[in-house]
Amino acid sequence: MSPSLPASTMPPQFTANKYAGAATSLAYDAGPNNGPPVVFLHGLGTRRQDWTAVLREFASGNRVFAPDLRGHGDSGRVPGGYRFTQYADDIIPFLREVVGEPAALVGHSLGGVIAAVIAADHPELVATAVAVDPPLFTKRHAGGENPTRYRERFKRAQELAASDMTEIGLFTMLQKRSPNRPAYVTRALARNLVKLDPDVFTLALEGGKQLDFDTDDLVERLARPMLLIQADPENGSAVKEEDAVWAAEKNPLISRLMVAGSAHEVHHSHRDEFVKAVRKFISVDAENG
Repeated sequence: MSPSLPASTMPPQFTANKYAGAATSLAYDAGPNNGPPVVFLHGLGTRRQDWTAVLREFASGNRVFAPDLRGHGDSGRVPGGYRFTQYADDIIPFLREVVGEPAALVGHSLGGVIAAVIAADHPELVATAVAVDPPLFTKRHAGGENPTRYRERFKRAQELAASDMTEIGLFTMLQKRSPNRPAYVTRALARNLVKLDPDVFTLALEGGKQLDFDTDDLVERLARPMLLIQADPENGSAVKEEDAVWAAEKNPLISRLMVAGSAHEVHHSHRDEFVKAVRKFISVDAENG
């Protein structure tokens, strides 16, 4: 669960909206129509505000969208409906009915898997895709589960989200646990938890069952250029180097970038490098497309 960066409001000229999907409603922020669309998809346990600090960098030359995924933030909850393809099932009609033209998809972690699924299954809706340290390859390894460090984090978050604690109570407790953490980070974590359906973690804690497709097949079918951004393996990357190499060799549409020194939340730990790489990738591939 990555925190939002310090920002109490959405960027200027952005509007908060609701999309009534077939399974549930999605809350989303949208920027002014300043160019080709870019849709930002957050990670497991966070909210659309996780992207606030980078949205301004894209809004000047693009039309930016940032939805809350089902079960997160201000979007509706769908108990028992948190497989990766079910998240994608919400975003596909959102792209058709709200965005209205092929978009660049930029997804972190869970959001990166969703971006890859849509780029493979519905290339007509996608211009390019960026998957930021996605848990896309877990089933290629023995056990096929999330690493222990992620499982422990998910279990703690699920317990807190399921508690009766208020946002203020969560903030106070988290601040006492980590007194050196900036207050704005703790505040964002508390808000994420109080707005979260605890069930979003259930399948991840049951052996990674949320990944409900064959990764080899998905990578082979990927039909739009995709940039695979890896966190530094020394800092707990969700993507192994061998998997990134394998994917790029299997499908020439996949490029890869390892950001040295970065954490899993690359867009926070190495914000400027992230913005530069993504802007270059989506603009160059849009021109080539």
